Amino acid sequence: MFDEKIPPSRVQHPLAILTEIENSAAVDQELLLRDAGTPWAGLLAAYVDTLNELALGGGEDTDYIARFGLDEGHAGGCG
Repeated sequence: MFDEKIPPSRVQHPLAILTEIENSAAVDQELLLRDAGTPWAGLLAAYVDTLNELALGGGEDTDYIARFGLDEGHAGGCG
């Protein structure tokens, strides 16, 4: 009875399980975005255009003023 070889159980690697969960969530999210009917290409293009305009100084007419603390904006300071 115990002479028979029992095949080892196949345990999936934890990272493989997490990858499967991530891929499943990505597919679900992609389906939801596609079915929503939102013009994502147009929204993304408008977003990129706005970022480019701000980066080139086109947004200077806004009241935004960059303010820095004593470390001139460095996270954690120097030294």
